[in-house]
Order: sequence, then structure tokens, then C-alpha cells
Amino acid sequence: MSFLELSDRLVIASLPAAGLIRIGNFFNSEILGIPTNLPWAIIFLRVDDLPRHPAMLYEAVSYLLVFAILYSAYWKTEMIKFPGRILGAGFVACFAARFLIEFVKEEQVSFEQDMLLNLGQLLSIPFIMIGLILLFRPQMKN
Repeated sequence: MSFLELSDRLVIASLPAAGLIRIGNFFNSEILGIPTNLPWAIIFLRVDDLPRHPAMLYEAVSYLLVFAILYSAYWKTEMIKFPGRILGAGFVACFAARFLIEFVKEEQVSFEQDMLLNLGQLLSIPFIMIGLILLFRPQMKN
């Protein structure tokens, strides 16, 4: 089995773990969202009395949704016959979701205050690009 074939399988298995980690962040009041008046806002009493976006739950749901889609693609499509495609789709979907969710998160480090994009978004861009390359690269014939 090649590295990409193994990676296609490991990315699927890692997504539920990533979702559970974000649920742990929720229980620990970590990775807070910005204040909001939306009806599903949550007050994290350990932090303050402001209703906030549950950004960590947005990430957990997105990771579990990507898991369901990739798991289904693994079993019901021909995608697995093209090594790297599932990994690429996982990278694009997860890191695009993270990039977007970062807009509703509090800044995590002080140097992000004057930046157009925060560190989480800047770190997501290379993985989105790698994912696109894996998705759309020409496949070698066996």
C-alpha cells in the first residue's frame, strides 16, 4: 500500500477524533467564539456573561459531516481507486471549514489584532492548496 493509499484511509479515521477534541474544547470553555445575539449563542460562565458563537461546536459538526461524506465516498464511489483524492477532499473540506469558522472565533494570540487573516486562517491555506493539488492532479496509469 502506498503512502497516499494509507493516507486516504487515515484521514477518514482521524475526523471523528478531531470532532471529539472540539467537543472537549466546548466542555473546557476553550477556543471561544465572538459575542453574538444569535438564538443558539452560548454563555460560557467560566469566562464571562456574554453570549458567544459556539465555534468549537461548529468545527466539531463540520469534521463529523466531512467524515460522513468521505466514509460514504470510500464505500460507494470509485474515489478510492485514485490515491490521494480522499485525502485531498478531506484537506479541502476541513481546512476550508476551519478558515471560515475562524471569522467567528476570538483572537487566540495578541499579535493577530492587526492582521487581515488570523493565524488559524493562514495555516489553513497551505492545506487547502495541497488538498486541491491532490484532488485535481492527473492520475498515473498502472
